[in-house]
Amino acid sequence: MFKAERHEAILDEIAREGHVTTIELAERFGVSEDSIRKDLQQLGAEGRLQRVYGGAVGMESEQPKRVVSSRIDDYRDQKLLIARKAYDLVEDGQTVFLDISSTNLYLADLFASGPKWAIVVSNMLDVVRKVAAGKNVEAQCPGGKVNLELSGFVGATTAQALSRMRFDISFLGTLELNVADDCVSTFDMEDGTIKQTVLANSRKSYLVADSHKFHTRGNYCYARLSDFTGIVTDSIDDKRRAEIVGLGIDVL
Repeated sequence: MFKAERHEAILDEIAREGHVTTIELAERFGVSEDSIRKDLQQLGAEGRLQRVYGGAVGMESEQPKRVVSSRIDDYRDQKLLIARKAYDLVEDGQTVFLDISSTNLYLADLFASGPKWAIVVSNMLDVVRKVAAGKNVEAQCPGGKVNLELSGFVGATTAQALSRMRFDISFLGTLELNVADDCVSTFDMEDGTIKQTVLANSRKSYLVADSHKFHTRGNYCYARLSDFTGIVTDSIDDKRRAEIVGLGIDVL
C-alpha cells in the first residue's frame, strides 16, 4: 500500500470510529509505529486530523458536546458496560456520589432497579429523578444554582453543601483523560470545583470514562489521575493500561 493510500485509510477509520491509535494502525498496515507517527504528523499539518496522545482524532472532535442531554446516546454500549462495572463496586449500606455525567445516568438506572441498598447523592437532576424511583435506594441532592446545559447544580452553594458530606465511594465523569499530562478535565471551573470537593470527601473515588475520552479535550483540569482510586472504562490498550497502573491506580 502506498503512503497516500494509507493516509486515506487512516482518515476513513477516523470517520468511522472517531479516533485511531498508533499501535493499532501499525499492526493493521504492517509498518512501524514511527511510520504511523509520521503519517499522523503530516495529516495533522495538513489540517485533516488532530493529533492526541497515542493517536489522532477528527478535527470535529476538538470540542466535546457541552449539553449533557445531547451526549446520552453517544457510545451507549460502552457506557452501559462501565455502569455495570461501577455498580459491582458498591456495597450495601454505602453512601455514594454520582456527579454530572452521561455515564452516571446509566448507573442511576442500575441503582433504581438493582437489589443494593444505598444512599445516592448527586448534583445531576436526571440522576436524582431516576434514583428516587428505586425501592432500595435513598436519593439526596445538595441543591444550589441550576445549570440547564449540565442538567444539574453547580456553584458555591452546591460546593458548600457537599463539603459537609462524606462519601464511601464516588463516581466522577470527565471530558478528557490525558495520561501524558496527568490531567483529568471538564468543561469549566464551576463543574470542576464540585468534582474536587467530592474527591476530597470520598473514601474511594472512581473515574468513569469510555475509551474515546482518551482522545477528546476538556477546558479545566480538575484532578490528577493519581487522585483517583481507579478508572472504570470499556477498553484500553496495554501500553496505556501499564502507564496508568504505574501511577498506582486500578484499571477496571
